[in-house]
Amino acid sequence: MITTFFETEWKLHGQEASPYSQCAWDEIEPGVYEYPFALKFPNVNYPPSMEEPAGFGIRYIWTAQVDGPALQSGLKSREYITPYRPIIVSIADKEWVFKTTVMKDKKQALAEVQAKLYKQTYCPDESFKMQLNMMILHSDAKISNVIYKFRKHHEGKMLVQQGTAYRESIRVVVQDSLQLSGDLTQLSETIQFDVPTRLVSPSFTSRHTRVYYDLCFQVTIDQGHLFKTSHVTEFAIPLTIANLPFDQLLRIPDLTSIQHYRESTECPLFFDPALDEPPAQQGLPSELVGPLTAALMSPNSSEEQPPSYFSLPELPPQFELRKERKERTVFMSRLARGAYHALDLCEATVIPGLYDEDW
Repeated sequence: MITTFFETEWKLHGQEASPYSQCAWDEIEPGVYEYPFALKFPNVNYPPSMEEPAGFGIRYIWTAQVDGPALQSGLKSREYITPYRPIIVSIADKEWVFKTTVMKDKKQALAEVQAKLYKQTYCPDESFKMQLNMMILHSDAKISNVIYKFRKHHEGKMLVQQGTAYRESIRVVVQDSLQLSGDLTQLSETIQFDVPTRLVSPSFTSRHTRVYYDLCFQVTIDQGHLFKTSHVTEFAIPLTIANLPFDQLLRIPDLTSIQHYRESTECPLFFDPALDEPPAQQGLPSELVGPLTAALMSPNSSEEQPPSYFSLPELPPQFELRKERKERTVFMSRLARGAYHALDLCEATVIPGLYDEDW
């Protein structure tokens, strides 16, 4: 299945096609030609570019095309992929405490964990800092090793005939371990690292995909005196990623007017690069056409009705529809052309009887 969020085009050279006239063409001599253009995205957050998990890629693609004369086939360039990230602002700094109990075989409690974090949301290039406290619950047990991983989760799901198909991919962005001095029954350590820019896009959910983060800890606990046994347990602290600090909220114009892509029909616009901004659209949104038509064509509520020649059988020509985004879905019986990870694509996990597209 291929879902196209938007599709917009602009003629850089030649005559614009008309529904009531044939289109002329120009002869172009062999050579190198440059046609500058500009593109502006609306105040809409589309899903971030992603290639994981396999089978759930999101790409923003450019192509150029030369039309053939007299409606004949033309030439089309290869596809150029541009990475895209939505603009999401971090929330104000707020301390919070994560608490959990690590278990042995999901039956026996081994240690109590308390982590103090100074923020709930982080941005790339920011410093992450937290205080980790652990207390062993058994006198014959000690902490021998602690490894932490900053992980990025990609999840994808879609409805199929049998139920809901689901796939997940986890990428480790940062990994390190704590330097422990001997075996400990209590642990109090400060964990600090810089959130990288590479591979870190904002946390985001779309109709079929979800991107989120956590900090996973792998703790090795040795238990026993003469005959020791080692147990490796895990726990994960949820983290949220944005790409603009909270203090930018009032500094960037129109930032608070950004909409989620599922709540907006606006699409990117091409325009003349000599201009700073694209010209304002003159048309009306499609949701206003119905009420406006009804208002113009409704009869007067008074007893004396105006002559029929005052009524408007259709909207005036100045009320034209604005160019809007139209999402299009195509279902396919084989792999899409240019599908990434096609060799690694395996069967997804299908949850029978579950038909749920919401995260």
